[in-house]
Amino acid sequence: MAQWSHRDRTLYAKLVYYGPAFGGKTTNLESLHRLTDPERKHQLLTLPTVHDRTLFFDLLPFDLGDILGYQVAVKCYTVPGQVRYDTTRQVVLAGADALVFVADSSAERKDQNVWSLQNLRLNMRAKNLDPAKIPVLFQFNKQDLPQAASIQEVSGWLGVPAEQAIGAVAVDGRGVLETFMSACRLMLHKVVAAAGDRTRREIDEVELAAQLEQAFAPHLARHEQMLETDHKPNGSQPERIPTPVALDGDDLLRRSVETSVKLGEKLTTETARAVRLEREAEAMRSLSESLRSVGASFDRARIVDAALQAVHQTLNTPVVSLLRESFPGFIECEAVQGLDADPMASTEAAQPLLQRMLAATDSCLLEDLTSNRLGENEPSCKPYCFAAGAPLSGDGERAVLMAYAPCPDGTFSKDDLRFMATVAGHLATGLEKSRLHGELGNHRDELEAMVVSRTAQLSEAYASLRQMELMKDRFLGNLSHEMKTPLAAILSAALVIRDYKSNASERRELVDGIVTSAETLDRQLEDLFRLVNLEKSDRPVKLSEGEPEKLIQRAIQLSGHSGVQYTMEELPGPAAYDEELLARALANLIDNAVKFSSPSALLKIGVSAERLEKDAGALDAMAISVLDRGRGVAEEDRERIFAPFEQGGEPLTAKPRGVGLGLHEARVVARKHGGELEYRPRDGGGSEFRLVVPLQSTVQPMPQETVEADSEDSRV
Repeated sequence: MAQWSHRDRTLYAKLVYYGPAFGGKTTNLESLHRLTDPERKHQLLTLPTVHDRTLFFDLLPFDLGDILGYQVAVKCYTVPGQVRYDTTRQVVLAGADALVFVADSSAERKDQNVWSLQNLRLNMRAKNLDPAKIPVLFQFNKQDLPQAASIQEVSGWLGVPAEQAIGAVAVDGRGVLETFMSACRLMLHKVVAAAGDRTRREIDEVELAAQLEQAFAPHLARHEQMLETDHKPNGSQPERIPTPVALDGDDLLRRSVETSVKLGEKLTTETARAVRLEREAEAMRSLSESLRSVGASFDRARIVDAALQAVHQTLNTPVVSLLRESFPGFIECEAVQGLDADPMASTEAAQPLLQRMLAATDSCLLEDLTSNRLGENEPSCKPYCFAAGAPLSGDGERAVLMAYAPCPDGTFSKDDLRFMATVAGHLATGLEKSRLHGELGNHRDELEAMVVSRTAQLSEAYASLRQMELMKDRFLGNLSHEMKTPLAAILSAALVIRDYKSNASERRELVDGIVTSAETLDRQLEDLFRLVNLEKSDRPVKLSEGEPEKLIQRAIQLSGHSGVQYTMEELPGPAAYDEELLARALANLIDNAVKFSSPSALLKIGVSAERLEKDAGALDAMAISVLDRGRGVAEEDRERIFAPFEQGGEPLTAKPRGVGLGLHEARVVARKHGGELEYRPRDGGGSEFRLVVPLQSTVQPMPQETVEADSEDSRV
């Protein structure tokens, strides 16, 4: 009965060779062993009878690739042909998944064949094996003997259709592989049919048959080559099988035979496992060496050589190479081991196949170069029967890792393809690392040159800025000292003149003018110093929640103008601002509106809710509008008026008092709050200066800004 070993990921199936004594059962297994295991990785086990040279029990594990991710291992047995060993035949027959009945084609052995077939059917019933469900394949051996009966005659003896039989000459291997292939096909179909619904749905019968053909193709090619050699005049003699390993046994009692069978099964299972683990360990060692070489180097040639060497040694392939597409439609060999050039890269007929391999997402196998008309027409491809390719991904270029299997029996398993895919993945990573290392070196050189250039430019800019700072400090120092000192003297003298008792009326009129002018000049200087300190300071504004109505009243008080009306709308939440700074800014707007309006014009202030658009999204804001009915501002001057020391009106005939700092200061305050100040013309004449600040501002310190009169969006 077939067994699924989940630990080893292996499906074990049992195939029993049955037939008369000396009919060729053991010879079948010896020939099968010689053809399928030329390296002698597995030993043929046998248990001898007492006082008889005939072998009556043999075991040979045979690997058929994988199905659903499981390796398929077939265990082959023979039974003793002598009559007295019927009990042993039943033990060996138990749990069989398929049977091969080996008949002796000699005419004098007709009765022995008939009796052995009847005995098979009796023993199958004794071991609860349904003859209708267990596939039985017939082999008619010794067809080379002069007295051998034809296949039709032997079929008549046994009462079976001739098309179910295979003629064979087991001593030289003819018909042995064909019999084994047919029996395996019947056996696997039976195993799949007995499996669960899911297994039956996932296994394709056509694909299963193709997989069997692929597994046996190398062995058939080797057998044909051996037959050609044996039939040459001076051909070598067929290779003989070494003496099988014998398991001790003195009697043929049921328990003894069963124990021997179990020991044999365990030995072959562990031997197969050891062979598989040894190969996997070698693959891992080779891969580890390759990864260590790749990880320690940035040199592309060294990385490629390490990957090719890993595939070459692990898969024992004669040729391995790296092909890449140097430009669209042209594939060249970058590196190769085993030959001077890649067999397919120099072949024009192979270019379409290589292009498909480059475009593949996983490893692919070109199963037969001859069937693709490469081996027939191209001498470079003729020595190879299989080609495997693993495309590289992540390297930014199209490349494929290639390996070739030699004729006649070279091949690649799915494990081999997975190993190549793993190496290709690490190779792609190594090549990408090499490419990035090269680019990093180029960028480093460019960056160093840029740093040198930028450092020189920054040094020049810093020297120029330092010189400008020194000039500004000297200017402000001189302005403070040279103007404040005479102003103090003017004020002191004017007060003395005003208080002198003689000619008081005239002196008072003159002195009042002096005092007024001096106070005006002093106020202008104070405004200038306050603005300079405001722009120069990088500290944030001092925010605190306040009442907008009190803010408006404070601004009107600071402006010194009465009769200003204001309206208040409800805001969506409390407002946070620096009351002293914002009140001073609004006072400047009020003073500016008074300057440019007629004395009888009504000045209004409106407070309303607003949405302020910022990079992070819209915010709730408070909008304060100062509205007048003055002349308004020409469109070409609406940006200029916000610059410092700029004023509206005619310079010679209608220039108002002041130095032109009010609007600029108001905009600076608005921006320090995270808001904005803008000008809008009013319908019917006049101006609206609209100051908008967020209700809950979280503004950061503003960098000091240099204002150009012809470009900054401001007005005094």
